[in-house]
Amino acid sequence: MIFGIPLAIILGIATIISLFITASLGLIVYKFHKPVFSYHKLFALIAISLAVVHSILAYLLWFRGVLI
Repeated sequence: MIFGIPLAIILGIATIISLFITASLGLIVYKFHKPVFSYHKLFALIAISLAVVHSILAYLLWFRGVLI
């Protein structure tokens, strides 16, 4: 827990922010033809990694009652 907030909640917020950044970079590539595709791929990988860890921690929190 960080500041009394479970880590699953914090990683969920980080996942949403990373998804918004990924979508914004994809929009920039598509609409404005800017060369940021490598950053788009990087943030997509970060979002997937955060989502996997978040789902594991959320499972532990909601179904097992384990606070991390």
